[in-house]
Amino acid sequence: MVTSTGRGVLLLGVVAYAGSLVWGLVELRLVAVMCLGVLLAAVPWLLVPMRVEADLRLRPPRTTAGEAVEASLTATNHGALPLWQPLVRIPVGTRETWVRMPSLDRGSRERVEVVVDDLARGVLQVGPATAVRSDPLGLLHRPVRWGGARELFVRPAMVVVPTLGAGQVRDLEGTPSDRVSMSDLAFHALREYVPGDDLRHVHWRSSARAGELLVRQYHDTRRNHATVVVDADPAAYPSVEAFELAASVAASLLMCAAREEYDVSLACADVQLTALPAPAVLDGTCRIDPVPGAASLSEQVATAMVLAPETSVLLLVTGSGTDAEAVTRATVALPADTRVVVLRAAPGETAGVLRQHSHDAVTVGLLGELPGLMAAAS
Repeated sequence: MVTSTGRGVLLLGVVAYAGSLVWGLVELRLVAVMCLGVLLAAVPWLLVPMRVEADLRLRPPRTTAGEAVEASLTATNHGALPLWQPLVRIPVGTRETWVRMPSLDRGSRERVEVVVDDLARGVLQVGPATAVRSDPLGLLHRPVRWGGARELFVRPAMVVVPTLGAGQVRDLEGTPSDRVSMSDLAFHALREYVPGDDLRHVHWRSSARAGELLVRQYHDTRRNHATVVVDADPAAYPSVEAFELAASVAASLLMCAAREEYDVSLACADVQLTALPAPAVLDGTCRIDPVPGAASLSEQVATAMVLAPETSVLLLVTGSGTDAEAVTRATVALPADTRVVVLRAAPGETAGVLRQHSHDAVTVGLLGELPGLMAAAS
């Protein structure tokens, strides 16, 4: 590739040669020959092979929006010639960072560190590092790729939510739920036999003492499972800030659920994650975005319940552009024993909690208000 300096030298040579033809000046032809010679002399510098083993590391490999990450590049020169202070480009998403490395002698290893801050939410590709090979006069340069790229997960900004509140059911190591079952693990009580009951559940000793058939009842046992559904309809969010607030609310709730040892699921358009460790589900919040032509809110909730039918707490995150009727249609058909909390990400609006007939409606104006609002909703 020809640099701006090289293009200037080339233009000077062409103009000088043209002037020598027009005016017949030998001096101008000499200038043209010198310009061509300088350009040709720069070519061998670019043809010398550059054998460098490079390793790009990120610390930490995951961060949150607005924070910084440190990229460390270690390079080892396996070539026949030393490299004098190579200039290296390290792309981070759509941004580029340039760094001048120390000189690399034959077989030597050097490391440089670059701090990149003010990162936006998303999955950013860091690298591959590219060294720029140039001649001493800077007329030509050739980019040489060093190593591969890394993925950097930038999660949304999060706050610590103390608890999701009510809605827990019994898991295999937890406390009983209020749901009574006729076949499970946790004994609850005895009741009178009703025709149709399974005779295997008859407690014969108690029946003999009472003089009538008594059958066992049990507490229902299943894992606590929180499913977070983020509305993917762009019409629900009047601004980019509104969706970023929704993403932060979703990530904060997932982190709280994981800390309380819930199983967690996340659904937002094509991002559908379940039966995965909590960190992997949190990584999914880096990939969510509004999708033009997304399904209706009711269809999104129905898809999430198919994804995680064992859901005990459904947390539906949407924006201020979603009307109450659409929310009601989306939640009215959910199982009665599933707690539903609808959270409206509405920057600038007054925060509040409103109890509806089938769910709690929480308005979040600022991310810092979320812990108090969830405590009030519980």
